[in-house]
Amino acid sequence: MKRIIPILLVLLLLPLLGVHADGEGELMQTGDRGEEVVRVQTRLFDLGYYTYKPTGSFQTVTKSAVIAYQSASGLMSDGSVGTETRNALFSSRAKRIAFHAEIPLTFTAQGPVVQTGNAFSWSTMRDKLSIGESYRVRNAATGEDVILVFDSGENHAEMTLPAAAAERNASAAMLSRWLGTANSFYKCAALLELDGQWVAASLQWNGENRVCVYFKDSLSHVGNFPDVEHDANVKKASR
Repeated sequence: MKRIIPILLVLLLLPLLGVHADGEGELMQTGDRGEEVVRVQTRLFDLGYYTYKPTGSFQTVTKSAVIAYQSASGLMSDGSVGTETRNALFSSRAKRIAFHAEIPLTFTAQGPVVQTGNAFSWSTMRDKLSIGESYRVRNAATGEDVILVFDSGENHAEMTLPAAAAERNASAAMLSRWLGTANSFYKCAALLELDGQWVAASLQWNGENRVCVYFKDSLSHVGNFPDVEHDANVKKASR
């Protein structure tokens, strides 16, 4: 009887400790941020499952990459990184994604900038942008526009595609023309229309619903460092 009581206590405490009986503790999941997320994204990138620049933010693209790895490795495919998934992921026997002989490159490289705008700092823009508001964003080289919605932002603007199907599909198709399909590394010089004037910017999208828009003095997700490629684009798009 004395030996049974401690066992019962452990079983009762498992839910409180966030540990599943199958050994898959939910250490990391959608919404988490930080250095550990960067490590997981970098490892998934090395193995071929994550093809976007590590951001330190565990969102839809990261979850999809985790599910793909879990499925390929015979693990429970729930998209969270627990003990079992983490051990397999960082094992020397971690399963790499199957090699594809042909890798299509579907983006159109940006040409010379033909339109420029004012170079406003991110701190200024953060105070001017309104959450839930739609903004016109223009490719500084082609003059083509997309509609994006301001969602949030600490180091730079986080924007999403419009909710309306027609605008959403049109913006997604245009972004694909500019930057390629899902999880593009590419960035382009852009302009955002605010109060009747154009503001120099640089944008990058994840191929789904999230678009990062940088302005002068914006910082990256990772380590609060400047992003030299975005900085160069903002400079190109500045008057």
